[in-house]
Amino acid sequence: MAYYVYMLRCADGSLYTGYTDNVSRRLRAHQSGKGAKYTRSRLPVELVYQEELPDRPAALRREAAIKKLSRGEKMTLAAKEQEVHSVEMRRKDRQMPEAFAWEVVDRCEYAVLGMTAEDGTPYCLPVTVVRDGQRVYFHSAMEGRKARCLRSSPRVCLTCVGENQVLPERYTTLYASAVAFGRAEELTDAEEKTEALRLLCQRYAPEHMDAFDRAIAASLDRTAVWRIQVEEITGKSNRNNHR
Repeated sequence: MAYYVYMLRCADGSLYTGYTDNVSRRLRAHQSGKGAKYTRSRLPVELVYQEELPDRPAALRREAAIKKLSRGEKMTLAAKEQEVHSVEMRRKDRQMPEAFAWEVVDRCEYAVLGMTAEDGTPYCLPVTVVRDGQRVYFHSAMEGRKARCLRSSPRVCLTCVGENQVLPERYTTLYASAVAFGRAEELTDAEEKTEALRLLCQRYAPEHMDAFDRAIAASLDRTAVWRIQVEEITGKSNRNNHR
């Protein structure tokens, strides 16, 4: 069974290191004041680093090693975590502004959610999404592989594609795309879940909003709702290259 070592940045700027078998659940405990005594008086906290280990003994050894590091060395670890998800685009001629990327998110029919499965392998699924600022929402069943993956490893990649046009005579396809990185958090507050589902329905079923309240009353308890706080997003299009 995999375990994780993690670091939190506290409200006073200090760093806390711990280990867990479920980073998302443990982070929620810290944020609610039910985690470690140290973080309880230093809220809010932010997850800045996590590392997967094969078992509990390995996680304990790694936790002890990280705790011995200087603050500068710990910050270097956190910076490397961010670098993993800061991929420079190779085709600069196709790179688009951030506002364009958000427009692709808003217009795409569906997105593909990239996750890490329980065994460490990639796991991707199509999801319907809606955006509110820099937050993206989607839903799932309360149980199932998607929910298990997100609860055990919340860092995700979301890919949105739109404006597809196949050009057979040119052996290419025109497209616009956006790739976003962030962490998925399961919503637990009923009002927040309801509002996120309302946004989803307003986007995908606007002509049926009169039945929304009845549908929510019947299904809210068995529906999981997730929020991705996007940390990085890039946009790309090749349409300007094929005019």
